[in-house]
Amino acid sequence: MANINERSAFIEESGLLFEAIGMTRMAGRILGYLMVTDKEMVSFDELTQVLQASKSSISTNVKSCIIVGFVKPVTTPGDRKTYYMLSPDISWVDLFEKRTQQLVLFSNLLRKGMQLRTNSKDKPSQWLTNALEFYEWILEHFPKVLAQWAEYKKQNNPN
Repeated sequence: MANINERSAFIEESGLLFEAIGMTRMAGRILGYLMVTDKEMVSFDELTQVLQASKSSISTNVKSCIIVGFVKPVTTPGDRKTYYMLSPDISWVDLFEKRTQQLVLFSNLLRKGMQLRTNSKDKPSQWLTNALEFYEWILEHFPKVLAQWAEYKKQNNPN
């Protein structure tokens, strides 16, 4: 079993990773805590206390974790509190298909930006061309990766 300092370091590492990928550090810390706590679900008050954060910060960031699908709110009969847990029914494929749809939107934005440029040979146009080429390649190949994952899961988890 990991000691408290290792868990605290993991929580902070999670926060820094989330910050590096464009989310907030607190959202990463919340997810990190949920990954290492021995409890299946934790209360809002516990998150504010353990993570030493304001109620507004926890509220905002728990909502973003719920929207992404990493965290699920849970209530129990007779208890007015809402608890939070790692989402047991998250579909990683759905999550990545949603990201793929966002990549399509970004690719379309890049294409439109390219069309609106008057100088197609300058550095910003080259940047757009490179980005568009990359996103189009990803969009062509990523569905194959998801199909391979589905086949892998089918072979390894037949239930």
